[in-house]
Amino acid sequence: MRFEHQVMAEIAEHGPMRFSQFVEAALYDADFGFYTTSGRAGGRQGDFVTSAEVGPLFAAVVADWLDGVWRSFGEPDVFRVCEVGAGVGTLFRGINRASPACFSALNYTLVERSASMQVAHQSLPSEAWKSGTAFPEQRQHVVMANELLDNLSFDIAERVTNGWALVHVGVVGEKLRLQVGPADLELNYLSGLAPDADCGTRVPVALQACEWVEHVRANADRVLAFDYAASTAELARRDQAGWLRTYFGHQRASNPLVDPGQRDITHDVPIDQLPPADEQHLQADWLNLHGLPERVEAARQTWTERAHIGDLQAMAARSAIGEAKALTDPTGLGAFLVLEWRGV
Repeated sequence: MRFEHQVMAEIAEHGPMRFSQFVEAALYDADFGFYTTSGRAGGRQGDFVTSAEVGPLFAAVVADWLDGVWRSFGEPDVFRVCEVGAGVGTLFRGINRASPACFSALNYTLVERSASMQVAHQSLPSEAWKSGTAFPEQRQHVVMANELLDNLSFDIAERVTNGWALVHVGVVGEKLRLQVGPADLELNYLSGLAPDADCGTRVPVALQACEWVEHVRANADRVLAFDYAASTAELARRDQAGWLRTYFGHQRASNPLVDPGQRDITHDVPIDQLPPADEQHLQADWLNLHGLPERVEAARQTWTERAHIGDLQAMAARSAIGEAKALTDPTGLGAFLVLEWRGV
């Protein structure tokens, strides 16, 4: 509640707050932000699960992809890879466990804004990594982001009679409320992206995600991003609760003004508001293109050979088979989009 009072005081002084400003504060305020206090991905102790937390199989396929990129670059002695929004380092731990051919050349930077999650980096294996809160100054061979774009601050726009208007956070009767502002000419491009939207329709405005992609493309040779995403027109066909969600303790809700600072606030990424990707796949298809079937088949053989023993190898093989189903589930993680950009 203290964070809510802080927001109300700022609104009383400066007027209604842009939704993106509210999201930034709710997630990263130094004293009360969700990610600066206790929020994180993970199992029982986390608030949501990403593909990397399902098990080591996802990271193993990413490691295979990194090997392919490293070889395409001529196997450089120093292979610079940056993961933005690295959390507690789960993806890197999995890549380390997979022991890709490029690992001896790997110079891996974990970028994470949350100090509480950065602490976990100190227990990462090997010496191939470094940790920071900002993107490296040196150009990277690869930049990766697993469920980062949906967590970058975003605005909300509503279709009104004479165009589109930003939705702000205001105060009504001592309660935070979403309020629609006047039509904004700078949002007219949304009419081209969602031409059939009726008045009252709301869509996310992903300016920060767009800026992030433009920045990393200018500072890396390859960019790889995993996220839940759809076109602006598709998001317009859903109500706001269909593309805006909050998480706490693995429980999903849709009102971002409930318990601000204590819940993650996220959204389906409007991909047509980003620079066009050079490659785009469903996660299930991308994983299958980059070695998942071969890894699953090897796991099946191991399980067949060692199920009667029941040792760690057998249990790991059985687990991998289950992980593959979760990662390619067309109603879940398998429907995520994988976006790849070439550097500029």
